[in-house]
Amino acid sequence: MSIFTLFIRGLKLAWSRRRLALRLWAVHFIFSFLVIAPLAFAVHGQLAHSLTGTAVLKKLEVHWLTDFSSRYLDAAPLFLGLFLAAGLVFLVLAVFLNGGIIGCLNRPGARTTLADFFHDCGLYFWRFFRLFLLSLPVYLVIIGLLYRPLAGLLNSLARRAATEWPALIAGNLRLLALVLLLGLVSMFFDYVKIGLATRGSRKVLKEARLTLKFVAGRFFKAWGLYLLAGLAFVLLTLLYLEVARVLPQGAPLRLALVFAWQQLYILGRQFSRMLFYATETEFVRQHQEQPQSS
Repeated sequence: MSIFTLFIRGLKLAWSRRRLALRLWAVHFIFSFLVIAPLAFAVHGQLAHSLTGTAVLKKLEVHWLTDFSSRYLDAAPLFLGLFLAAGLVFLVLAVFLNGGIIGCLNRPGARTTLADFFHDCGLYFWRFFRLFLLSLPVYLVIIGLLYRPLAGLLNSLARRAATEWPALIAGNLRLLALVLLLGLVSMFFDYVKIGLATRGSRKVLKEARLTLKFVAGRFFKAWGLYLLAGLAFVLLTLLYLEVARVLPQGAPLRLALVFAWQQLYILGRQFSRMLFYATETEFVRQHQEQPQSS
């Protein structure tokens, strides 16, 4: 089965669970609101019933930012600590939600309830959390052993150039290499998660070894399928940026339209996240259905 056929099957699977994208959007919206609310209240207290508020809405003023930072200078460590804590909580939340996504994609039938979703979130959380802890040093090793030498080589070539074009090309190649390397590691751990869910295994290291063998024997097909799902995400982002660029410029209307468009984009990102897992799930299912041809 070609990667395009698998991609279409994954797209159909993700679409059949499209309500899941709404649940993911709702969770992220509530989390973002709880994180931003303290800062928003501080800004509102500074700008409410003032002409400065009108000016800030039209154009961000450096003098206002300086005054605002000075006023809340003592609270800066508190806000910084809160945002760092929120970042850590968000990582744990993402691990929690991944269990619900993969669990619902593997459930029979076209509909899954909210109870099913949170049941799967809790069922796979500890397995996925241990896998998350395992992935952290792997990311560091991959970046340290592969990306840094490659980036150093590109930088050395750019320094010898007589024009700015080699430096520009080297910068783009560095970014591309980093994205591809991170994508490879992300793809591998995606398949480990799917293996933990489909086989019901609780042994993370054993599942990682089985996944390494599985992916290594079908690397180019798995990688091509991952890039195809990634291309869909890139096209979604380009569409978002292009539409956001041409939205009306009036302040109140523009704020409302930009907010609505951003929420639609976040909803699309959640569906794209499902699409990655759905295509990978279909790839694993194909191997399970036709073991003799894999």
